[in-house]
Amino acid sequence: MTDWNTLLKEIMDRTEFMAVATSGVDGQWVCPVQFSYDSHLNLYFKSMPGSKHMQNLLHSPDVAIAIFSTNRFPHEDVAGLQIKGRAQILSDRSEVENAARYHYGRSQPELDYRTKVDEHLGEKAEWNFVKVVPTEVWCFDTRHFDEVRQ
Repeated sequence: MTDWNTLLKEIMDRTEFMAVATSGVDGQWVCPVQFSYDSHLNLYFKSMPGSKHMQNLLHSPDVAIAIFSTNRFPHEDVAGLQIKGRAQILSDRSEVENAARYHYGRSQPELDYRTKVDEHLGEKAEWNFVKVVPTEVWCFDTRHFDEVRQ
């Protein structure tokens, strides 16, 4: 029996980047972003408010995400995730603090994340955090499922 939480975390821990696809008034857009995740497997990333994908999120919160590492496992095995989800640009202090804890805890563990929270709040923030709640997750892992996604 597959321990899905362990497997998904293992795949996510193999890389710190994901590709997030958004839709706006002029069509689709995909962008690589650095990500983190919480114990419920919600995803977090930060980006500049004026970027195309952030502007698209104002139009539609629906996203598609691919998480994969370009490094193969021994014996040429590959693993990755395909995710559909709903994104929310965070503006509430407690939500931003939570996102900062996961983001900086993963990318800069030596840093006290609380010193960075204010940088992500208010109209003048150069970066905003986004939380993605997955609604559908597919796993491709040739070590466990051959060539079939689960």
